[in-house]
Amino acid sequence: MSPLALHLNKGDKEVFEYKIQQAWEQYKKDMGLGRILLFLAFYNLFLFFLSGVVFGGFMKEALWPVVLAFLFYFLRPHLLKLKNSTLFWLNTIPVTISVVLNYYLVGEFDRSVGGLTRRDAIFSNFDEALFGVPTSFIFEGAAQTLGTMGSLFYDLMMLSYMSYFLLPFIGGIFYFKTLGAHEHYKVGRFFFSVVLYFAINFLLYLIVPVTGPQYWLKDLYTEALPLTAFGQFLWSIVHHGQTTFIDCFPSGHTGIAFLVTIWLVRLNHPSRYFFMATSAFIVAATLAMRYHYILDLLCAFPLAYFCHRAAWVFFPVTIYPSHTPENDLEKRT
Repeated sequence: MSPLALHLNKGDKEVFEYKIQQAWEQYKKDMGLGRILLFLAFYNLFLFFLSGVVFGGFMKEALWPVVLAFLFYFLRPHLLKLKNSTLFWLNTIPVTISVVLNYYLVGEFDRSVGGLTRRDAIFSNFDEALFGVPTSFIFEGAAQTLGTMGSLFYDLMMLSYMSYFLLPFIGGIFYFKTLGAHEHYKVGRFFFSVVLYFAINFLLYLIVPVTGPQYWLKDLYTEALPLTAFGQFLWSIVHHGQTTFIDCFPSGHTGIAFLVTIWLVRLNHPSRYFFMATSAFIVAATLAMRYHYILDLLCAFPLAYFCHRAAWVFFPVTIYPSHTPENDLEKRT
């Protein structure tokens, strides 16, 4: 074989094998972005084959994260020259993909087979066994008793519910800012835990398809929610923006809010109390707004904690900044 051929073969190997291996081993240099994109690439390859084998047609949209991962590996030497703050924002891309693209694909899987068999009866019966009525009735009855204050409380719950979309990014920023420049790579563990939660969450949507009380029990809901005009506007945004109707078990809102709160509590971050309160409002809103059943919420908590712990395996670094007293608590992570 000629020297030129040997050089080309070596170059090909570097592109398709060495660069990926390098990104995996040197995850501290890119804040774990190489590892996260590799995980997401394999996950979406699985969704691609699942769409063809189980749902009757290969969905090419599922391959976009694969393309993005290879693009990253090619450009990685140049990206490593960027500022840490820029790398941080690049790390938010996999989270965004996990939320937007794969959520859309779950809905497409459901529609491709004419609708998966709904499991709402199990969840609805559990709520009625506990309270005798749908859980949302308890909140609506209390709001009607409180009058205007009840409607304002509903508005606050609605605002908290919508804040879910921002929580991973806000939590990531807070965590990033607690780290010294030489420790910024640790934020990769936070983002991976979020991506992992969404990955498992979306698969459970397919395995346990549930539509939620607002659709399953729609004949019981003859009255509008006790919201003000502003609250009704917010509710309409969420209602009309929904593209997937099997997205209840487990509750993504509850799980992500709890997951981000776990991080900030364990970091002893000053914002942890705000996130605790926001999480409580989100949990209440998922029930009061007729979105979820009790079982959706109960199963979201252990899943969120599992993702927090599993991130330790994927990114074996302490969550605590080494320049703070919390470093002594490393053994508890």
